[in-house]
Amino acid sequence: MENTDRKIKVCHLTSVHRYTDNRVFFKECTTLAESGYDVTLVAPNVENHDRNGVHLVGVKGHTNRFKRIFITAFRYVYREAKRQKADVYHFHDTELIPVGLMLRLKGKRVIYDVHENNAGAILSRSYVKSSFFKKILSFSIKVLEKGSARFFSTIVTARPDITEIFKKHKPFTVRNFPVLPDYDSIPDVDVDKTKTSVIYVGGMTEIRGLITLIQAFEKIDNAELWLLGFFGNDGFRAACESEAGWKNTKFLGSVEADQIFGYIKKADIGVVTFLPVPNHITTLANKPFEYMACGLPIVMSNFEYWQNFFKDSALYADPADADDVREKLQTLIDNPELRNKMGEKNLHLTQTEYNWELESKVLLEAYEFVLSK
Repeated sequence: MENTDRKIKVCHLTSVHRYTDNRVFFKECTTLAESGYDVTLVAPNVENHDRNGVHLVGVKGHTNRFKRIFITAFRYVYREAKRQKADVYHFHDTELIPVGLMLRLKGKRVIYDVHENNAGAILSRSYVKSSFFKKILSFSIKVLEKGSARFFSTIVTARPDITEIFKKHKPFTVRNFPVLPDYDSIPDVDVDKTKTSVIYVGGMTEIRGLITLIQAFEKIDNAELWLLGFFGNDGFRAACESEAGWKNTKFLGSVEADQIFGYIKKADIGVVTFLPVPNHITTLANKPFEYMACGLPIVMSNFEYWQNFFKDSALYADPADADDVREKLQTLIDNPELRNKMGEKNLHLTQTEYNWELESKVLLEAYEFVLSK
């Protein structure tokens, strides 16, 4: 960043994410603030305050998707964005594309941060019941993103397969590698641990493979499953609790992103068995890297992309087959030597390659590129 008397003002915008979103706040906004930018994050339903050197500005949010798109985005987020008079705007949601375009019409520098394959993701959304309508929405999102991309100052993506979608616009790939804790200083957490523990961290929905994972624990008697995160809805939670494997499951609730490492470090095995929906099979989810950063071996879905990327950092199972998931978990549960060997390798990989300290340099390069235009 150029050395100027006035700090360059950056405004991140979201109408969907919580202000404590790991990528948006703890990684990108915090990194930019630490690098000397004057950073504001406009997010729904948060009280105005400063944290990590970032100015948090709340706008009224809606859970109803129609209201969120047409009221939160246009009436609140756009109005606040104009009021900020920032040098660079950085938005994180597809529904804010029109807001980004309007800011561009005002001559502003605008970055579109694409967290997932949005056109592919809509095909697995449970809130859209009609498969035909899902296809229409998916096509519409694809047209909207590709048609608008050329107008933005640059595109930032969260993983290589998304970069491929926008490749003609030369996007910056800023992967969701973890902000590494000081491993030896990770605080202990108050969890009653009586058996070998397998931890799942993240949102709990059907497509994340939670039902199959819990079913696998019906026949695992020498270990327990820890769930850390939040349930998508009460109905799905009830469905999970009705499974016989719930007897060997502990629901630990939800904590902020910077507090999860204490729970992961206390566990013995990490698990991420997403179902093979379009947006999962080539994703680079946060969780495997967070498990690795705490020295854990992993059991993962047997997606070809994951097997090629993570190689022998994990064992791979069919995420729709409870017996296969159980078998792979049992292999690690019964073999502490294998767990330790895989865990030590995974810890080394995150410390030398898969970490936010290295990845954040790409984010800063993206800002230098935008500011040079």
